[in-house]
Amino acid sequence: MTTRCLSFLVAVQPLLLCEILLAEIPVAGIPVAAIPVADIPPADSVAAECERPATPMKTSLQDGWVTVAPDEFPGAINNPLKGFRAYKKDGYGLVERRYIKWNEIEVWADDSVERIIAHTNKITQIKGKRFEDFNVKLVPRVYLDWDGSPGKQYWPADLHTFDYDSPAFQQRLRRLVEKLGQAWDEDPRIFAVQMGLIGYFGEHHNPAPTAAQRRLLAEAFKKAFKHKPVLVRHNDPEFMQAGFGIYYDTFATITREPPQGPKSQFPWQATYVYRDLWKRAPIEGEVEYNWQQRESARANETFGRTPDETMKVPAYRRYMIDKIRRYHASYLGWISGYNDSDPEVLAGAAELQKVFGYRFVLDSASYPLTIKPGGKLTVRLTVRNTGSAPFYLDWPVAVGLLDPATKKPVWWAALEGVDIRKWLPGEDWDSNTFAYRRLPMAYQEEGHATVPHDLKPGQYIVALAILDRQGGMVPSVRFAISNYFRGGWHPLGYIGVGRQPHEVSLKDVSFDSPAFDDTLRYKVPERLRAVQPPPVPLVKAVTPWTADPNTELINPWRYWNLQSAGYDLEKQILADGPAGKRVIRVTGDFGIGSSLYYNFGKGVKLAAGRYRFAFRVRGTPGQSVEFELADGWRRVSKPVQISLSEQWQEHVVELEIQGNFKDEPALRFRLPRGGKGFFDLTDTRLKLAK
Repeated sequence: MTTRCLSFLVAVQPLLLCEILLAEIPVAGIPVAAIPVADIPPADSVAAECERPATPMKTSLQDGWVTVAPDEFPGAINNPLKGFRAYKKDGYGLVERRYIKWNEIEVWADDSVERIIAHTNKITQIKGKRFEDFNVKLVPRVYLDWDGSPGKQYWPADLHTFDYDSPAFQQRLRRLVEKLGQAWDEDPRIFAVQMGLIGYFGEHHNPAPTAAQRRLLAEAFKKAFKHKPVLVRHNDPEFMQAGFGIYYDTFATITREPPQGPKSQFPWQATYVYRDLWKRAPIEGEVEYNWQQRESARANETFGRTPDETMKVPAYRRYMIDKIRRYHASYLGWISGYNDSDPEVLAGAAELQKVFGYRFVLDSASYPLTIKPGGKLTVRLTVRNTGSAPFYLDWPVAVGLLDPATKKPVWWAALEGVDIRKWLPGEDWDSNTFAYRRLPMAYQEEGHATVPHDLKPGQYIVALAILDRQGGMVPSVRFAISNYFRGGWHPLGYIGVGRQPHEVSLKDVSFDSPAFDDTLRYKVPERLRAVQPPPVPLVKAVTPWTADPNTELINPWRYWNLQSAGYDLEKQILADGPAGKRVIRVTGDFGIGSSLYYNFGKGVKLAAGRYRFAFRVRGTPGQSVEFELADGWRRVSKPVQISLSEQWQEHVVELEIQGNFKDEPALRFRLPRGGKGFFDLTDTRLKLAK
């Protein structure tokens, strides 16, 4: 597809002056002569002398101030930090997510930050060109275990695979986050950071981070990232208190929507608990089209079965827009797999692009008709955010003076006193009226900049731009207005420096479309791009553990999963077990349906035979746990009731396996039903019985 730049001609409106004064002080293209600004009658007083009523104008002059009311640009804009999470050559998308294996960026404990930076250089490319050349930003996620399948784990060489629970791992967790902050917090290529690290895909399940790990991670990420948002998978209270955002992996899936959807998931939490979460950090994730193949997903009533279907069918688009608006989503993946060569699909993508993230409509801008070299230039703005989310990075609005002939800036500076992060969209989405109950505010802003003393007197075009602060302070974000020049500047009108301008309104000036601008790019410091990966050190790797049915089938380094309905139950790791063995403690309110279980890994089965499972337990006296062998969620053995006491007790359970497992075999302790207390487990052993 070839993107066409649309040109717009600004209609010049007369000032509120009667015919006699217009003959002396015309504005639109007629010389102002040498009349000082102070000698121009205020518009109000002139209007009082004229008998005819005032007429609406797009450019007006009053008390020495020029006010411009630009037309809103009607189309979608391929702005950064929003929209579809994948770069599209002919479509919308300037955000990329990359998975990073832990051992790709840290081989051992004393590895340097340079390995992280060098790997970032490697992954911030698209077909041999750098991210910055496309104006694309990265959202990285570091992970350890892809999906539990053997061989898809990526622990550093000096840590045991699957060991999430040891003190050594907790120390390394903290140190790695510190290094990530050093590498990424001031890297202009990075937009936000997905926490990852724990569980399958870095999505905080199998296992979920313990409360102690959540506290560690919240503290470490908050300390490491001062300039970049941090995103997490679940609404754990420690992460919400830290102000983190969300990456949600089943966005808009109907079975997870409130009020019937699970209370532990983001939609219910965002609706009833953390309603202002979106104000602090981005909401993003992926639209899970695999899930849409299930009958329960009601694909024909929601958003279809493919990204192209979502874009083409009006009802599907409306459903998706409803969820984007409701949850204030900034950008989404998987849905980004639409076909940008299909005009019908691209038109639907544009409709979604308009509602993703921020959309800044500049209702009006005012500036003085003249300024002196070395003087202060004040700009007043009225802005509405008609999108769905705030802008989360501290990027400045800049004012520039453009050469009227070349349309290029001869000077620009950031406006002091303007913070675009405060421009919030509407709130409290109403699906029935398809509108926010609280409409977006019209923000009144006043910013200041000082022009150079040596600025050549003359007539210039006043223009605005939003700059990429870390990316070299270059124009990037576009306002949703038709006044636009390729290169990132929004022209407003003429200004005189050291003398009166010959005209005020932009007459017969052709504008470019702000929708796509392939001239926009940011700068990455050469010191970052020059970093090369350090040599791989000779590391004394830990000895991998291997299963042997005649010796031991339980990996002593592998985690046990805690399943519970809420946050009132906590898994802890103690070091006071018999013979110094690690103790897994579950403490708190057991609730209903909680369990502690061990699985052997995705695709790992237990062959038919007779097994002996030995373990030691203790716990709150008067309570009991129930042990069972499970196949996924299904029980496949008779339950064994185990009474608890404060003293360690050893138990041996004989297990007979006769058939094949459909899912994953698991050793499961069903915890006491209701009530509070503790349950300790240690010294677990499983092997074939002789």
